[in-house]
Order: sequence, then structure tokens, then C-alpha cells
Amino acid sequence: MMRLPDALPLHLMLAMMQSQSFPSAFGHSNNPFQHLLPDWMRPKSPLEQGLDQWQKLWNQGSEQLSQFANPFLSQNQSQSPFAKSKDVSSRVYPGIHKSPSSAAPAYGSRDKPGMTTVGDAMAEFWASLSQNNFFTELAQQSQQQTAGFFEGLEAYTNNDYTPPPMDYPVLWQRGSARLFDLAPDRTDAVAVLCVPSLINSSRVLDLTPDTSFVQYLKQQGFRPLILDWGTPGDAELNFDTADYITGYALDALRELRENHDSPIALVGYCMGGIFAVAMAQLAALFVDALVLLATPWDFSADDTPRVLLEPASQLMLRQWINMMNPVPPLVTQTVFHLIDPWRVQEKYSRFPTLSAEEKQHFLAVEQWVNDGVPLVQKLAEEVFVDWPQNNILSEHQWKVGRRWIEPASIACPTLAIIPQNDLIVPMGCALPLTKEIPRCDVLTPDAGHVSMVCGRRARDVMWQPLSAWLKRKF
Repeated sequence: MMRLPDALPLHLMLAMMQSQSFPSAFGHSNNPFQHLLPDWMRPKSPLEQGLDQWQKLWNQGSEQLSQFANPFLSQNQSQSPFAKSKDVSSRVYPGIHKSPSSAAPAYGSRDKPGMTTVGDAMAEFWASLSQNNFFTELAQQSQQQTAGFFEGLEAYTNNDYTPPPMDYPVLWQRGSARLFDLAPDRTDAVAVLCVPSLINSSRVLDLTPDTSFVQYLKQQGFRPLILDWGTPGDAELNFDTADYITGYALDALRELRENHDSPIALVGYCMGGIFAVAMAQLAALFVDALVLLATPWDFSADDTPRVLLEPASQLMLRQWINMMNPVPPLVTQTVFHLIDPWRVQEKYSRFPTLSAEEKQHFLAVEQWVNDGVPLVQKLAEEVFVDWPQNNILSEHQWKVGRRWIEPASIACPTLAIIPQNDLIVPMGCALPLTKEIPRCDVLTPDAGHVSMVCGRRARDVMWQPLSAWLKRKF
């Protein structure tokens, strides 16, 4: 049986606690959970998103509709006591200001002289929708979506999936970390050292035989290696990001340099990209090229999902993190879940409709996503507080060892691949880093954060362009 997402109970709780999903006629105005849920945690269902889009389109055309539906307003605005006012709140808007009783009645309401504005016409429109069971059908559609979600979830859990073993020679090992070497005999080829995130396992780089980024690199003649962080044990409990870099990553890179005769390229994915930036600066003589995949940097960007906390709330968050060591994967998965809470419902509802091949790929990805890795306390504090809240990376306040990390000092050729549809590391968060590194090329494939690496189109949108770039450089 497949493992369920750790954040699934949170999704169900949010669905129950969500306020104003439907009009008050359905009882949601008296939702006892409404006051417990802060505004930023109130996700909107696909139905609400559709209604919002409809409302947005209506608002965009409201001025033109007002002139069409109520000629009096367009012809006699100069007579209105509000027309010459410079106060924005006093402007004439449909449904806010009522014209005098002598005004022409609104379109569609000639038999109701009291209705003189588009706002009144809209009230009649919504009333007619209610009489035509519009909201009843809306509720039924919501119930069908929920039923489809549980049917898909049941179909998913009834499957069994065992990921293929990552049984590769180990070039270097310390504590929980290992350096897998997929082609130890290729000392004269370009070595590609892949640095994954610490949040999930390195398996995303070697997901299945058909969707294995590192196997593709091997087929292209490179010497691929994976820095697998493993699960933190007693030796790592007091580690922060600097300890992982200076104690593990740089030592593994040094070992590779001693056992390799040709250029070495670092490929960092997500958090691993941040680590790779520090490695390229601190061990410049060992790194001949740098590739950054969906690497976050500037958390102040408008498109970056975060909730700014007051200093007192930040302190409480730090204290809460300090109560756990290591911090369980549930915490990380909850943070990611809140970025797009309805994503889990959408993808599991779609599962029964997939082909057999697509289902196997879905199971492999979900197995990796749901099999999170705990984070040691100090590192979790950096990831959840210092990076997003204080933006220490972009503000150049991140220190590794005795050195401040300054991307401008990186001299090797660099390629940044930033997917267009990344909800976890949006383009606004990743692009500022590319402007700091002097020799940085940028690719923006039509992909998401995970699909870029192991999706069905990953070969075309990321693997091949990356391989071609390395071959041009070396």
C-alpha cells in the first residue's frame, strides 16, 4: 500500500475550516471554525477560483455595462453632487450611487421603476440564479469533486510501488552522507557532481529507469555523481547549513578532485543549488562549471510564497523549531502544502484517469514526495526563518565558515535553469541570483519544480539543454 502524504490531515482540516465557500444559505456563514483560520490560510477551492475569475471579468467591464444599462448615469453624471468630487470614495460606481427617481430604469427592469442602477440589476440577476438552483448545482459539483478526490486517493493507496535500489559505488562517505559514483572509470570525462536538497531524498535525480537524470548524463558520456545526504543521525544533530557544506560537501568535492583528471561541473537542485553556490566560491579551483536548477535566492520577490512574521512571531517560530531535533518531514510538507492547498485534491482526483504508464510514473513521484527527510534543528531554523523571513541570502548575510557568500565572486561559467511554472521557487525568487553571477546563462523551460527534473518532458526541457551547454563549454 502506498504511503499517504503527511500533510493530508491538514488538507482535510483546511477544507472543513474554510469559510465562505458558498453563500450563507448553505450555512457557511455560521461555520464554527471560521474564526480559527487566519486569512492567509484560507485556500480557495477550484470552484471559488472560477467564481473569482468571473467576478474579475465582470468588474473589468462594469463601466461599459453601466453606460449601456443605465444611460441616465452616462448622460447626467455632471448633475450628480459626487461628479466633481476628487475623493475616490465618492465616485459614481454601479450599485453604490442611485440616480434620482426620474432616471431611466436599468436594462431588464422596465417593470420595476425603483431599480435604477446596474447594482440593482445584478441583485435581480443573482436572485434569478438562486431561483434556478444555480447554487444547488454548484454545491453538487463541489460534492462530486470531493467524491472524485477520495476515489482517486483510494485507488492510489491500493497500489504497491517499490523504487529501484540506488546501488552504486561509493567514492566517499562521512556520517550520513555518501558520494555515489555512477561511472568511476571515466576519469577523463567531464564529472557532473549533483547536489540535491536536504528536504527530500536524492532519488529524484534517479527516479526510474525511464526518468533518471543521472543515467541520461551517463549515456551522454559524462561521469555523474550524486551527493546523497541520507537521513541525519547523531553526528548531524547540531549541524547548520555551513556544517553540511564545510564538513561534507567540500570534503566530497575534494575527494572527487583527487580521483578525477578532467573538469568538474556542479549541478545544484533547489536547496542544493544554494549549497553549490557556496561550494563554487569556497573551492573555486575545484569547480570548472556551475549549474543551478530552480535555486531560490531572493525571498522578498512578489511572486515568492511567504508570510512575513513580526519579530515576536519569528521568535516563537524559532522556539517551536527548537523543541524538535530533528524536525519531522510533516513540518516541511505542511509548508509546501500551504503554497497550493488544493493541488493535492486535483492530482489525486486525476489519478484514476491516467494510463498504466502514467500511473507508474505518478506512483514513483508521489513515493519520493511523501518520503520526506527530517531536518536537523539549526538547519531547519535557517530554512524556515532566516531565509524566508530575513532574506539573508539576497542580503549577503549568509556566512559559511569565515567567508560571507558573495555570488559576484564566482568566476566559472554558470547556467541557471529556472522553470516557468515553479510554485515553490518562482522566477522572481530565482532570477536575482543570475544577475549577481558574472558569467551566467539563463534557461526558462516550460515546466514545474519537480517535472523539470523527472517529468515526462524532462528530457526535452532540461536534460538535453543542460547536456548541450556542458558539451559546448568543454
